[in-house]
Amino acid sequence: MVTTEHSAEQQPIPEQGDPLPVASGRGPWVWVLVAALAGIGFTTVQIMEKIDILAHPGTTLFCDVSSTVSCTQVLNAWQSSVLGPPNSLIGAIMFAVLASAGLAGLLASRLSRAYLVTVWGLAVFFLCFASWFMYETAFSIGSLCVWCTGIVTAVVVICAALTRAADRAHAFGDTGFGYVVATVVRSRLDLAVWAVWWLAVAALLWVGLYA
Repeated sequence: MVTTEHSAEQQPIPEQGDPLPVASGRGPWVWVLVAALAGIGFTTVQIMEKIDILAHPGTTLFCDVSSTVSCTQVLNAWQSSVLGPPNSLIGAIMFAVLASAGLAGLLASRLSRAYLVTVWGLAVFFLCFASWFMYETAFSIGSLCVWCTGIVTAVVVICAALTRAADRAHAFGDTGFGYVVATVVRSRLDLAVWAVWWLAVAALLWVGLYA
C-alpha cells in the first residue's frame, strides 16, 4: 500500500465560513487561555471590592496605597460603570468568552473563520475600551487601580496571541487585511505593535499621574 503525504502548503484553503482545524502549533492558544484566566482573577477581585464599597461606604481597600494608587477612587468614578454595570463585571464576561476560545483552540477544536475573526475583533475592542479607561484613569480620575494594569496587560497578550492563532488558520483570508496581517506576522512585527501599544498605555499613566 502506498501512502501519499501532503504538506500543509498543498492542502486547499477552506471556503469562507467552513470550519478550520486549529494549526498544529498550540502555543498562542496557551497564552490566550492563561491570560484570560488571569483576567478573570483580576476582574473577580474588582467585583468583590465593588461589592464591599457598596455595602460599606467609606471602607478602605488594601490596594489603597496612596492618592495616586487607589482602587476605591477608581471604582467610585463614573467611568467604572460607563455602560451601566460595573466595568469589572463586563470584563469578567469578556474574559470568560476569551478563555473558552483559548480552551477550544488548545483542545484542537475545529473553529470557523467567522468565529476566529469575531473573537479577535472582540479582543481588540476590549483592548480599545481598556485603553480608553486607562486614559480616563490618568487624566480624569487621577488615581490608578493596580488590577486595571493587570487587566490591560492580559488583554494585550490575548490580542497578540489571537492574531497569530487566527493568521495560522488563514482566518483573515489571503488578500487585503489578511495579506497585511500575514506579512506583519511573518516579519514578527506584530509583537512589536502590541508591545508599543502596552508601552503607550504605560506612558499615558506616567504622564497623567506622575509627570
